[in-house]
Amino acid sequence: MNKAALIFNPRAGNWRTAQRIAALREVLQEGGSRVELLPTEAPGHATALARESADQGFDVVFTYGGDGTLREAAAGLLGTGVALAPIPGGTVNVVAGALGLPQNPLRAAKMLTRAEVEEMDVGLCGEQIFLMQTSAGLDAHVMGHLHPGLKRRLGRGAVAYSGLLHLYTYGYPAIDLIADGRLLTATMIAVCNLPHYAGGWQMAPGASTSDRALDLVLFQGKGPGKTLGFARDLVLGRHLRRSDVALTRVQEVEIRGPEDLAVQLDGDTMPIQLPVTIGLHPERVRILKPAGA
Repeated sequence: MNKAALIFNPRAGNWRTAQRIAALREVLQEGGSRVELLPTEAPGHATALARESADQGFDVVFTYGGDGTLREAAAGLLGTGVALAPIPGGTVNVVAGALGLPQNPLRAAKMLTRAEVEEMDVGLCGEQIFLMQTSAGLDAHVMGHLHPGLKRRLGRGAVAYSGLLHLYTYGYPAIDLIADGRLLTATMIAVCNLPHYAGGWQMAPGASTSDRALDLVLFQGKGPGKTLGFARDLVLGRHLRRSDVALTRVQEVEIRGPEDLAVQLDGDTMPIQLPVTIGLHPERVRILKPAGA
């Protein structure tokens, strides 16, 4: 049996969380893992727990939670060689879905007992890592003003509701950036490591986690009408046909301003001080995905 850690937030979700953790542990142990439960106590604690697990000789670190929990654990495993395995348990689980895992936690856990390891590129925004993307503009502004209680109750519906509330009050400031030496301007940007965004939608269809490059999506429209049109076309998979959208592959992006611009990493708004440079971390993370996915 391999030695595995299961990192989870005991305060996330609802009253069924304890039952779910016990069921997950049973599935993983039936699949050949000797599982130690590691509950988090505060934001950022998953990073310390993952690093301690690597230091103590664990073979794999499972996380039960959303993309934020997964990102924190990945930060603790970089350079260790210990595999990371995401079990969906958050509001949105983009990385797990991109790896071919179902959103049902128990089914996902069972599939991960027969998984294979993939070397995954990791993005770096300033000193913070990301697995999916760094974005700036309205979406980051919305996530920064999202009430945690509303998010727990409504899930993705809370994000959509908050987005509509801010659609007509957001100022759509011009974002100044330099991408591989080119000076550019947009009202929303996404620097993508994965194709997927906010679920199953593909913001950057050609993005790959193994090509040692990032994909930059620029939206240059302004105002509620253009933004709603962009959101509609993103859902329909035709946003790259728009004249106010551009996609380019990059090695490095520097966001220069405006100074109070909201920036989010993997769904979490972060206190990022501008200017900030976005690129690839020199280390990759070893991540489990279903065999043959």
